[in-house]
Amino acid sequence: MGKRKGKKKSNGLATAFFIMAIIFLLAGFFLSDENKKELLRIKHEEDLAKIEKDIRAHYGNLVMVNTDAKIYTYDNDEYVEAGMIKKNEVIALEEKEVTYEDKYFKIQELENYYINYKSVKPTNEKPTYSDRYKKYIPFNENVVTNDKVSFYDDDREVVYTFNKSFSLPIIIKYGEDYGVIYNERMLTIKKEDVKEVIKSDNTKLANTGAIAVLNYHFFYDGNSKEDTSKCNQGICLSTQNLKKHLDYIKNNNIFTPTMKELEMYIDKKIRLPKSVVLTIDDGWRAEIGSNIMAEYGLNATVFLISKEHPKSKYENDYIEVHSHGHNIHNKGACPTGQGGGIQCLPKATLLADLKTSREKLNNTTVFCYPFYEYNNYSIEVLKEAGFTMAFGGPNENGKARVVPGIDKFRLPRYVIWNNTNVNNIKSYIG
Repeated sequence: MGKRKGKKKSNGLATAFFIMAIIFLLAGFFLSDENKKELLRIKHEEDLAKIEKDIRAHYGNLVMVNTDAKIYTYDNDEYVEAGMIKKNEVIALEEKEVTYEDKYFKIQELENYYINYKSVKPTNEKPTYSDRYKKYIPFNENVVTNDKVSFYDDDREVVYTFNKSFSLPIIIKYGEDYGVIYNERMLTIKKEDVKEVIKSDNTKLANTGAIAVLNYHFFYDGNSKEDTSKCNQGICLSTQNLKKHLDYIKNNNIFTPTMKELEMYIDKKIRLPKSVVLTIDDGWRAEIGSNIMAEYGLNATVFLISKEHPKSKYENDYIEVHSHGHNIHNKGACPTGQGGGIQCLPKATLLADLKTSREKLNNTTVFCYPFYEYNNYSIEVLKEAGFTMAFGGPNENGKARVVPGIDKFRLPRYVIWNNTNVNNIKSYIG
């Protein structure tokens, strides 16, 4: 009897649920049109809110491109494909209140270009690019591109592609390729995208006619008798005197090229303002001077004897390290002069030494002759070892300063002595 009563109760509940479901269905069927519209409106607003939330999640003042992405122009009420921008590029967007209608964001730096919101994601920090190009003097020529052109970065990767022609001042000449400024950044246009090169009045400034290279060695604190006694050679310079030299350079806004920039100047690839190149030989007590040069924000090179000194002791954002040989800075190795080994040691010995030096010093291609001594054999060996420039001492090959087109394996330098003063520096720089 008890079991039968429970079954009836269960059947009754099922019937009640069924009746309620029918009632709800009938209620929905008999809803007024206005009620149906209201329900649809609510659903539509919820959908738009979701879309807007998704779009907002992609927006920021700065965004990173998350894939090689198309960029667009806005023309006749539609977005028209106009080019491409590279993955991982960081771009600034036009500031605005984003809504569900903003499927495309306007790119702040690229004139009238837009990018689909799905192609970007917010980022916190815009990368910084070198602005040294601001010191270069433009050529009075423009490169005119084809109607489709790509801009490349230092790694020869495409940064932008545009379906339009540009006419831009030439900043660097890489043979048939050209360095130009676009979006406040130095980029390259390759020869296949060049239509023509035309004359243009880009500047009244002239390329500097010659660049002095200063050759320092050792440094000491002139206010310390103990330190003075440790450095008493003619090529020892007090830090007080060094700072006077650097004050003159800094206060007169004299540019200090890197080795790469000097080589490009020699090769007539760039034009430079009034400049001076700072170099320090050997490594002993060199960090005293190189640290001060870095504090001044001036570029300099330490030519290092790599067997004796680690490059990490000197290298930083302002100081480059290049080769003074690994273990060939030894007197008496050859019969002439002080006997610098680069003049006569067997080629295999020299190539092995130079290979070691390059490997220890960032695969450098810049060399400094020990004791300023070299000959045609030395130059032949250096070229075979992969070097592209080499520095000597005063008045190399009849030249006191570096000029465009000079022999890059006979580069002159002014030797700095303990009594070299600011007037000397002024006359060297010219």
